[in-house]
Amino acid sequence: MSISTATVRRRRAVPAGRRPPDHDGGDDYRDSIGMAAFSTSIPLVRSFARAKLASWGLERSHGWECQQVLSEMATNAFDAIGQPVLKDLDALDDRALLMILVQLRVSAGHLIAEVRDPSDARPELGAPDSDDEGGRGLQLVDALATGWGWYPITAGAAAPGKVVWALWPLRPDTDAS
Repeated sequence: MSISTATVRRRRAVPAGRRPPDHDGGDDYRDSIGMAAFSTSIPLVRSFARAKLASWGLERSHGWECQQVLSEMATNAFDAIGQPVLKDLDALDDRALLMILVQLRVSAGHLIAEVRDPSDARPELGAPDSDDEGGRGLQLVDALATGWGWYPITAGAAAPGKVVWALWPLRPDTDAS
């Protein structure tokens, strides 16, 4: 699949440590799902986004972009925690099962997608060579989201980590607010 140049619009990541707007949309406009690094996880992230956005009346306006961004952020989170993609539970052996948390919410007139992982590795917007197999995930996030950023989870957290987030403004004619 190719992305037309009309779809790609360059945005700048916000400064590290800046958070998206606080949640003000009520429980009807916030949901999350925990994921382990299984071969079915990324398709499930996209299905979760598709179902939530459809239930909020936002699938037509933000569905494709949000699904792509969440899949990239979740893939990057699995890479950051170093959990190999597993085919089944037998592949775990004695290794710990590391999890990420994917959240969608509507707040302050924006659709916000967030992925929390237990790694403290800073997300970097790379510049891969044309023959590199990876390194383009945050470029896609940067192109498809209106804004994105990350912040560390430290103070008061049971476990350290970070949250990478992306947002899109909602049009006044959308139902979710």
